[in-house]
Amino acid sequence: MKPAKPELLAPAGGMEALMAAVENGADAVYLGARAFSARGYASNFSEEELEKAIDYAHLRGVKIYVTVNTLLKESEMESALILLSRLREMGTDAIIIQDIGLISLSQKYLPDLPLHASTQMTLHNSEGIGFVKELGIERVVLSREVSLEDVRKIKEKNDVEIEVFVHGALCISYSGQCLLSSLIGGRSGNRGYCAQPCRKKYRLYCAGKQIKTADSYLLSPKDLNTTSGLGALIEAGIESFKIEGRMKRPEYVAGVVRIYSRLIDSYLKNPAGYSVPEDEQETLTQLFNRGFTSGYFFGNPRGKLMSRENPHNRGIPAGTVISYDRRTERIRVKLSNSLRLGDGIMVENAETRPEDKGKIISSMYSEKGPVYSAGKGEVIEIPFDSRAPSGSMVYRTHDKKLMDSLKKESESGSLRPRIPLFLTVTLSPGKPARLEIKDSDSNTVIVESEYLVEKAEKLPTSKAQVEKQLTKLGNTIFEASGINVNIDKDIFIPVGQLNDLRTKAVLQLENLRVSKWKRKSLENLQLLAPGERKAKETEGTTETEEIKEAEETKGTTEIEETKKIEEIKELKSQKLPGKPLLSVSVYSLEGLEGALAGGADCVYFGEGLFRRPQTTGKEKNSEVGESSFRCLDSIFESAVLKAKSAGRKIYFNTPKIVKDSEMKQVEETLSNVLKLGADGVLVSNLGTFNLAKEKKIPFIADSPLNIYNGHTFALLLQKGAEMAVISPELTLEELKEMAPHGPAECVVHGRLELMESEHCLADGLLGREGNHCSAPCTSGNFTLVDEKNYEFPLLMDYQCRTHLLNSRSLCMLEYVPAFIESGISSLRIETLGMDNAEEIRRITGKYRKAIDTFCEAGDRAKEKCEDIGKGFTTGHYFRGVQ
Repeated sequence: MKPAKPELLAPAGGMEALMAAVENGADAVYLGARAFSARGYASNFSEEELEKAIDYAHLRGVKIYVTVNTLLKESEMESALILLSRLREMGTDAIIIQDIGLISLSQKYLPDLPLHASTQMTLHNSEGIGFVKELGIERVVLSREVSLEDVRKIKEKNDVEIEVFVHGALCISYSGQCLLSSLIGGRSGNRGYCAQPCRKKYRLYCAGKQIKTADSYLLSPKDLNTTSGLGALIEAGIESFKIEGRMKRPEYVAGVVRIYSRLIDSYLKNPAGYSVPEDEQETLTQLFNRGFTSGYFFGNPRGKLMSRENPHNRGIPAGTVISYDRRTERIRVKLSNSLRLGDGIMVENAETRPEDKGKIISSMYSEKGPVYSAGKGEVIEIPFDSRAPSGSMVYRTHDKKLMDSLKKESESGSLRPRIPLFLTVTLSPGKPARLEIKDSDSNTVIVESEYLVEKAEKLPTSKAQVEKQLTKLGNTIFEASGINVNIDKDIFIPVGQLNDLRTKAVLQLENLRVSKWKRKSLENLQLLAPGERKAKETEGTTETEEIKEAEETKGTTEIEETKKIEEIKELKSQKLPGKPLLSVSVYSLEGLEGALAGGADCVYFGEGLFRRPQTTGKEKNSEVGESSFRCLDSIFESAVLKAKSAGRKIYFNTPKIVKDSEMKQVEETLSNVLKLGADGVLVSNLGTFNLAKEKKIPFIADSPLNIYNGHTFALLLQKGAEMAVISPELTLEELKEMAPHGPAECVVHGRLELMESEHCLADGLLGREGNHCSAPCTSGNFTLVDEKNYEFPLLMDYQCRTHLLNSRSLCMLEYVPAFIESGISSLRIETLGMDNAEEIRRITGKYRKAIDTFCEAGDRAKEKCEDIGKGFTTGHYFRGVQ
């Protein structure tokens, strides 16, 4: 059976890029509004431009998906819903969305607006996709780390459209799970403002000693290019192929879209003869590349994923530096490819910052003097500000001729096939001229002239003349595929009348093609339903109501009434907040014992999630088997006994990333909850959330679920979570808005996890060649050190994924009263990277004392973070994020 043709989905950061995408063969285009877009640095579209863009695309039969794919704070929810309402009216084909709270609001108030789950939702398993389908999601943009085999399994289990990235930049972290830019500089990738710190230089250390690596950009992946395996993706039945690049130039969009459109058609026409022409692969390479990879579709690329030598576009090789003349400040280059004025070049090993290695060629010299262009084998001199050693490669990063050509062709309006029309005209004397036109999408319009067709006195209008005039569709997007002329003998109609008839019909058809996607506006759209508004209005007791209450009290004098009001106010001011739980995440029995000894009310037990360095060399193997988990059943049983003997709660921690093939291990963990008598599980992705809900296992929703607002919070509680851990990107003030929605927990101490990557950094740099990890991570504790000498601990798990921790530990000890006053139900200590049980006991004890002192006596503990140690951070609790 012949596979269906997938949708080719193109990016657009502005109107020029949109037009380039449409003209070069895109079936759909995704773009962002000025607000709430995950590419906040793109120019994006104003509201007026959005409607213009949607109409432009719909006229040409192309769909528009608008990205509203950032996490939203409580104060932004109403504005976001209003934006969705406007986009709905404009006729947007779908919204690409991340925030679960906004999904729930959209389904409630805008149920006819199609929603696609953004890759920022970190959807990578069947259970998670089943969960979002229940929320009303029609299409899922899968995590880039999902393999083709995983895609097939997901499609077998879920009747939902699948969209995957096929070309463009890759993130080293799972999308939606990166806090690196956020914690380093306050620019959140979850909010569309990633500063790309992964493209900076890092050094690798093990046990305090630097490990020499050939290159320094240790977190910088290559770019995705799936052209060679495109056929397998088509055969898998994936509905939409997505090109990354809303920050790219219109010419880039034009070139990449054109090539992928041709390749898809080529495969469907002749699968057995499919190949990628060399010139098209070279064009893709020239347009932008950091080196190419097919990503994780066809297996783990391991070290071949990375572009460690250069985090910027390298274009294609253009030549080699022969020498550098300090006096003239020119490099002498022997060309291996052509160069011309206006081209951009990048010189490897130039003595300058990476971002300054490139330049546009404004002049170029051969032995004969200035030249406009030079070809392969020639030796030329190019002005260059910095010294470049002999032998350095010169890359052409910008091909002016190619870019000019792409721009000219895209603006010509001649690339996209015109829409075929079938025309039927009826001309009878004494009656209006009647024209019916129907397009290939079965849109039909009928127009009649005010002019009445005349009886010919001399030269009658011929059938050929009518056909010629009505099929002159000129610069429109249409072409006549056929015409039926019903004409009486000896009639006459002026050419101008035929032209007016055609023009009027075409204009009406254009309006029909655009307007049929519009939706009627919803009047008086309110964020809160009537019942909710009433509850909101009557929440608490105002001073006016207090006076009314006092006045209605029988037998009271005016003085007594006033006294009663003051008593009510005083009682309110004296009321102490409830005592929160103290929870501690631990990853060993020793850590659990330390947390219990320090006074933890609850422990989250994560034994078996992370590999540990082996000092003896035993168990150092690449295979993950039962022995690798150190007899987990008995360890978990012992953990439960210890917690229950101390009268404390214990929840089993589960992984943040769980592919379908790994879900069995989570199911075993859930079974152990019941078998061993644990209190429940901590879940970090929507798949394990859904599985725990289905199996009726008590669970807590952890912070990787990105709980940013009360609507997300309320939905997760409604779906069965006992408690939810609020995003660490919110401030203390914003936490206060969250606490009233239900049991909430926040992390107050420990190293926050900044990213989780499918790429094993240690194995990629130090592992042996082959398809299996050699577990070099077990040789010691690894850290990454940045250019400012901040140290970021690395942890590797048993699925060979890398976890990057913050360089500084969060410490909010002296602010415990503020958290308690906010109404937070649980304060959490995170012990990732903290191996010393005594340290865990000591820190837990200090937070225990701070909580008890304030809740029992209203006093603030005198101890501060500096009493624990140095180098702490308060995270985002005071500074927030962009």
